[in-house]
Amino acid sequence: MTTEEKMNLITRNCQEVLTEDDLKKLIESGKPINHYIGFEISGLVHLGTGLMSMGKIADFLKAGINCKIFLADFHSFLNNKLGGKWEDIRWASDNYFKQALIASLKCFGVDESQVEFISGKDLYEKNPIHWQNFMEIGKQVTLSRNLRSISIMGKKLGNEVDMATLFYPPLQVADIATMNINLAHAGMDQRKAHVIARDAIKKIPGNFQTPVAIHQNLIAGLTSPDTDNKDEESLKMSKSKPNSAIFIHDTPEEIKNKILKAYGPPKIVEFNPLLNWVKTLVFWGEETGEFTIERPEKFGGNKTYRRYTDIVTDYASGELFPLDLKNALTEWLINKLEPARTYFEKPEMAKNLVKMKELLAKKQ
Repeated sequence: MTTEEKMNLITRNCQEVLTEDDLKKLIESGKPINHYIGFEISGLVHLGTGLMSMGKIADFLKAGINCKIFLADFHSFLNNKLGGKWEDIRWASDNYFKQALIASLKCFGVDESQVEFISGKDLYEKNPIHWQNFMEIGKQVTLSRNLRSISIMGKKLGNEVDMATLFYPPLQVADIATMNINLAHAGMDQRKAHVIARDAIKKIPGNFQTPVAIHQNLIAGLTSPDTDNKDEESLKMSKSKPNSAIFIHDTPEEIKNKILKAYGPPKIVEFNPLLNWVKTLVFWGEETGEFTIERPEKFGGNKTYRRYTDIVTDYASGELFPLDLKNALTEWLINKLEPARTYFEKPEMAKNLVKMKELLAKKQ
């Protein structure tokens, strides 16, 4: 595979690369590329994590990259996920969250043996040097910068926070150093941590690599946008807003009902989640692909689109109706998520899903 082919696989369907020059140099160096993406153990796994993140891992594997999925149990505790209860976080990490990511990988034909799952507990127990790395990173980050970076936890600057919150950004950066990561991957919400990592890791003792940072595209939520705050952060899918999200183990009926209720006014293409999903999921961020609309002849008959811009043009003109787009997207998602549904139909996995929902209900 050429450098250009690897670059395309690694960067497609992504919003930002820090930096493309560094990535190209890394590829051409011939060094092993060690990737990681970390997840707090919190809510149910939706399409943003299950399809967007795991789909990028499928791309990385094709490019010959070593992929790690970090189950961030310590970070979940610091951010008070699942009520900040260690036993619930640890149970959910192994029995639900990891399993949901394995199920999601199967939607891309990836087996769990192709990636490495590692928890914070395991990483820190096997690498006592981690706490030295953590303190070294802390010396490279000012208090004001650290406070600005707590947005990676979903917290806003200006709110009163406890001391544990301040541990979070340098702990995340130390994770990258301890795992010897040179390709850090996340959504744009983790950008501040990655920028600190690129600046701070090269300054601490040890033969650590400065990571390239890859930030994947966001997937929009299904609900109507806030007319006073139309930005990508407010529009993204959120597990805390169930009506905005489809989860990887949703039934076909649940998928259909959620898509039918989704925001998608006729001829409106701006901030339209239906079009966002076609672009980021069906066309995988690229201009060309294949997407078929099935409809009766009296409504125009079946039509297969091979260019995303043609879908936008037809939708804006009224040639493509919202209901037709919703029906086609529903069928695509039902088919794409079939491996994940099958995985969670196993008796043990079905039981774990029920328990995870009970844990989430308990903390509310």
